[in-house]
Amino acid sequence: FGLSRERIRQLEKEALRKLRHPNFAGHLRQYLN
Repeated sequence: FGLSRERIRQLEKEALRKLRHPNFAGHLRQYLN
């Protein structure tokens, strides 16, 4: 699973930042409804 621990941490941080972004969250809510 050749991802380094550091790379995984970067991806998680990026994902969390996107989730906190209001536009992204709004889009996700729209998609789910």
